[in-house]
Amino acid sequence: MKDFREAISKPREIALYTMTDSNSLLPLSVSYTHYDENFQPLPEGQQRESPISGFVRVSEPVTVRFAPIDNDTMVRNAVEALNAEERKTIDELNTKLAQIRERKQQLLALTHEPAEAV
Repeated sequence: MKDFREAISKPREIALYTMTDSNSLLPLSVSYTHYDENFQPLPEGQQRESPISGFVRVSEPVTVRFAPIDNDTMVRNAVEALNAEERKTIDELNTKLAQIRERKQQLLALTHEPAEAV
């Protein structure tokens, strides 16, 4: 957790982005690369902004420093996220089971239908 907390508190650049098919605005980290769009190295000391697939930057970057939350809160948030993931998985599994049972019932119903007259 110590390394994670240190990483959180380091200054970083963020900007507002929008999805190419939406009007929603999301704050995302701005990252840079030392390669051009053809994956060739840029001249020494140069870098360019790395595009984020499906997003367009719509603001100038700002530098922010986030304050990490305490370990107990971080663990509690992680447990809540896992609980939500567990509930979602159970719901998806129950839906899939219902579909399988429905298909099975449809197949069993075919064996009990009266034969057609020839």
